[in-house]
Amino acid sequence: MAEDDVTQEQLAAIAAENEEPEPVNYKPPAQKSVKEIQDMDKDDESLRKYKEALLGPGISELVDKSDYMVGSYGPRSTEYDFLTTLEEAPKGLLARGKYCINSRFTDDDKQDLLSWQWNLNIKKDWTD
Repeated sequence: MAEDDVTQEQLAAIAAENEEPEPVNYKPPAQKSVKEIQDMDKDDESLRKYKEALLGPGISELVDKSDYMVGSYGPRSTEYDFLTTLEEAPKGLLARGKYCINSRFTDDDKQDLLSWQWNLNIKKDWTD
């Protein structure tokens, strides 16, 4: 039985003989923003749908089109107030960034009565 016993040194030597160094040829791609990644294949409809299925609907257009009917009101000396439904901002790393929102107030004839533009910053922490 003493002939079958292998020492630790012999095991290490056998392992060293059998070990082949593997070349590391991996080079990571350059870092890109989420917007750059989304714009890379914006003309490929099937890939856009695939990404949407993986990441959720509207990932390419987070600030979407919303229409609200406010009704008909006659003129008066005080202002009218109208509150839309509460909406929650997107969460997560992919949704972070600066968004430009275009708002407008139109009548039934689609005549633009008032237009304005505002920005929304989605951040992890407000101290950034």
